[in-house]
Amino acid sequence: MEELFHVNKSYFLWSDCVKKICAIIIVIFCLSSAYAQDAVSEKFVSAAQKASPSVVSIQVFVVEKGHYRKVGYASGTIISSKGYVITNYHVVSKGTVYQINLADGTECEVESFSDGSTYRVDEKTDIALLKVRHPSGSPLQAIEVEDEKVYPGQWVLAIGNPFGLQQSVTGGIVSSVGRSDIGFADIEDYIQTDVPINPGNSGGPLVSLNGKLVGINTAIRTQTGGYQGISFAIPASIVKQVAGELIQYGRVRRGWLGFLVQEKFIKDGTQTQVEVISVVDGSPASRAGIEVGDIVRRVDGVHVKKISDLVKSIHSKQVGSSIELVIARDGQLQTFNFVLQEKTKGKEGNYWLNILQSRYGITMDDSRNGVVIVEVLQFGLAYNVLKKGDIIQSINGVHVTSMRDVIALLKKNNGVMENCIVLRAGKAIRCYFDSQEVE
Repeated sequence: MEELFHVNKSYFLWSDCVKKICAIIIVIFCLSSAYAQDAVSEKFVSAAQKASPSVVSIQVFVVEKGHYRKVGYASGTIISSKGYVITNYHVVSKGTVYQINLADGTECEVESFSDGSTYRVDEKTDIALLKVRHPSGSPLQAIEVEDEKVYPGQWVLAIGNPFGLQQSVTGGIVSSVGRSDIGFADIEDYIQTDVPINPGNSGGPLVSLNGKLVGINTAIRTQTGGYQGISFAIPASIVKQVAGELIQYGRVRRGWLGFLVQEKFIKDGTQTQVEVISVVDGSPASRAGIEVGDIVRRVDGVHVKKISDLVKSIHSKQVGSSIELVIARDGQLQTFNFVLQEKTKGKEGNYWLNILQSRYGITMDDSRNGVVIVEVLQFGLAYNVLKKGDIIQSINGVHVTSMRDVIALLKKNNGVMENCIVLRAGKAIRCYFDSQEVE
């Protein structure tokens, strides 16, 4: 009995010791956890403080009967101490007058470019460039660009003016990179995040925890008009390239090959391949011998499965750079080498073709099959009506076979195209700019 008592006593002493040790461990864990949370919090605060002075608010106005009417608000990102500000094309396209305020509330004057324009744009990436001047003439604080790539799971911050609430900071992680085929722009290579952004965030920066630019917030996937967990940003690499071209040349110079493609399902219907459906007359592709029906396999060694793969590979290269294209024809692989050149157009018809592009958002060209639609911009009247690769049969009831016919018709109708008939996948389709029917 006495022996049993001593055993129990030792047991209780040991149990008390374990409890004390566990309590100490819990305290240490809580303290270390709190310290880690403070460290992460400090990272967020530091990043926001570093990037915020480079974020501006933008109010967009139209002038009606001599009065200003506000039609939107957005964000902008200062990329140069000289006052260059990046935002989205869909922002500036809403109005004609813009009020720019710095993070400290200072209103800056919007300067015109040498050609008299208020902004320069690249519709294909939905990027716009403004130039502003501090009232004191002081240089502006430009955001730093992150050199490192971003990866899924990485923490990022968005800074902007959602619903006009200036200098709002939200955080989240990168969900995915290289998103394409979203339908927001012609050239898409988006960073997808779960960072909450809303109307007014467009044009603001997505930043790393170093406070450096990794992207420009541009769109959300939503059914309500507000944030629903999926946001998209244009990568900093694209922003940097486009901004440089807009500053130096006033436009983005892009090389072209001169053929149109479509995706075709193969095997079990889950995989696609990219097939040439039209070759533009006089283009590099035409001179090299690219043919309708060719299957594009690789671009500079990168396998091509979707149209977006091909577009990203070509448009990521600067004018003057070389590109290697591998195509499959009749079961055999063939290699073509090109030097990317900017497409130039003759002076004849330029005015009317520019009207066609600015009003309807389309570009046409001569091809071996007739007049082909080679570009359809998201912000034109023809968006969701005409498609790349459509062959124009007639415009306003008049048969056309060449660009010369198109230009003559546009002159006669003062640039107005009421309807047209196009050939698409072997079917004749009558297109209006509010409906279409199959012939």
